[in-house]
Amino acid sequence: MAKVIRSWTLKNGLKLEAIDLSKNYYGGYWNVKLVVRGKVRVKPSYLEGMITDPLSEEAKEELGGEVEYLRELTKIGVPEDELERVKGELLSHFERNALPYMEHRAFPERFVRRRFEEVLKDVRIRKMREEMDERDL
Repeated sequence: MAKVIRSWTLKNGLKLEAIDLSKNYYGGYWNVKLVVRGKVRVKPSYLEGMITDPLSEEAKEELGGEVEYLRELTKIGVPEDELERVKGELLSHFERNALPYMEHRAFPERFVRRRFEEVLKDVRIRKMREEMDERDL
């Protein structure tokens, strides 16, 4: 079972948690894996001007009502007696470098818009492949 080892509530309302998925891989050595995750609600205003055709409507449906933020923090081959120190360093680095960016009031909208663009690209590629497959029949 994954254990939540730290959580944050940012100024913009975003809630994040870090879970520990570290595993012992050999003897006294570990693969440290911490996953930071959180959900960003998709507000209609975030996608204004982006829904311009049927494919973008489909992408909006696939995007859903919230978008998940996931970030893996890893270090391989950590001696058992250094586990807690390494986990602390990984989290501190994340807090110093990612949290200030994520805490900006515009982050949720920018994150949703970027994820929407990724989903729209996937939808377009899938539709092109379907059309090509139909032609080959």
